[in-house]
Amino acid sequence: MLVEPSRAHVRGRATTSSNGWALILTRPDLRLGAAAAAATVAVTSTGDVVLLAVLLGVASGDLVAAAAVAAAGLSVAVRWGSTSLDAIAGAQAVLGPGGAVGSGLAAASAWCAAAALVLAAPRGWRAPAFGLAAALCVAGPAAADGGALAVRVAAGVVAGGLAVAAGRWLPRAAARPAALVLGLIAAVLAVVA
Repeated sequence: MLVEPSRAHVRGRATTSSNGWALILTRPDLRLGAAAAAATVAVTSTGDVVLLAVLLGVASGDLVAAAAVAAAGLSVAVRWGSTSLDAIAGAQAVLGPGGAVGSGLAAASAWCAAAALVLAAPRGWRAPAFGLAAALCVAGPAAADGGALAVRVAAGVVAGGLAVAAGRWLPRAAARPAALVLGLIAAVLAVVA
């Protein structure tokens, strides 16, 4: 009689990690889905800056990049005084794109937030979502007329291309900390402006 030892060919129990990032890092489909949702939020300019930051943080699959995204989101919320993308769209429809209006410090905050998002972009299909969010910071979500729509589309294409290039060619060991520093600078500039 042949008896197998107990627990032979039986999957072990799933261990619960105190760090929720362990699940995200092992699930590429979850990260890709979060990137698709973030791109949808960015293109439609509906929802909340916090939701967009959470989706991009999950899509990044990296704690440092997620912190950079959170800092960039904080800078946008502080600068416009709201986390609602609809409210920000309304303000930018009246005032103009975020990277071109307000004080020099406020405009610099928008550009630093956009640069942080571009540098936080991961490799592959998830990167364009970061570029679309960066375009949202600089060119704004409002497309009131044909000219504004053209600026927004051009900004989305350029920022998306930069995010893909950054994710592909920049070493992650340098890009992620640089993204975090730029995100923190953007937040400080938004507070000071």
